[in-house]
Amino acid sequence: MKLRKIAEIIEKEFPLSTAFEWDNCGLLLGDREREIKTVLLSLDVTYAVVEEAKSVGADLILSHHPILFDGTKRITADTAEGRLISELLQNQICVYSAHTNCDVGKNGINACLAKIFNLSRVGFLEENGLGRIGNLKKPVPFYDFALLTKKKLDTPIVRVCGDKNAQISRVAVASGACADSIPIAAEKGADVIITADMKYHDMINYSQTGICIIDAGHYPTEIIVTNIFNELLSGTDLTLIKSKNPDIFEFI
Repeated sequence: MKLRKIAEIIEKEFPLSTAFEWDNCGLLLGDREREIKTVLLSLDVTYAVVEEAKSVGADLILSHHPILFDGTKRITADTAEGRLISELLQNQICVYSAHTNCDVGKNGINACLAKIFNLSRVGFLEENGLGRIGNLKKPVPFYDFALLTKKKLDTPIVRVCGDKNAQISRVAVASGACADSIPIAAEKGADVIITADMKYHDMINYSQTGICIIDAGHYPTEIIVTNIFNELLSGTDLTLIKSKNPDIFEFI
């Protein structure tokens, strides 16, 4: 299948027009007319992921997190990013990234998180489509819900803040680093928000709103994206391989 056709499938589900202005989504490396046979599905594009792509013969890495994110002006061996991109080019591996357009999508990451927690009456957390908010079937104590979050997201640890005996009925989910969504979640009546990458002082400030907070980690809240990509392209003749791309953090 030509790369442009793969891009059409992805962009029909996750239009580039819905990506945030600061983001870098779409085809980031490669020729739209390239014939693609094997796609490696990944959260990140790291050197280890590139090596994996080489080992499985992938023509394309479909990732959530983009490369060339910070306005790169030079591709040289002087930087880690330059070496990474040079390796991709030398091995003719294309890169396509669906980032914030996948975060906000109708069937994107946050929508899938809401399904994982079996939320009902689900709506957008923010007007721009970021995050979701909905209700549990029955209230559960906060610490019990935190333990459930560990299980649902298959992570060994979560950081929590809030009254351990608080009854959780209304839940907000905001994948990745979404601390700025916490006041909105509190205003919309959420008893808890699941997000990631919380800073110490932000946790103090936002906890004053009375909402319980679960920092479940960036990777655990977003790795579901490989399942989303797999389902999206499953009706094609492409060979789809989920990357072994692990969490950048190890827990000891």
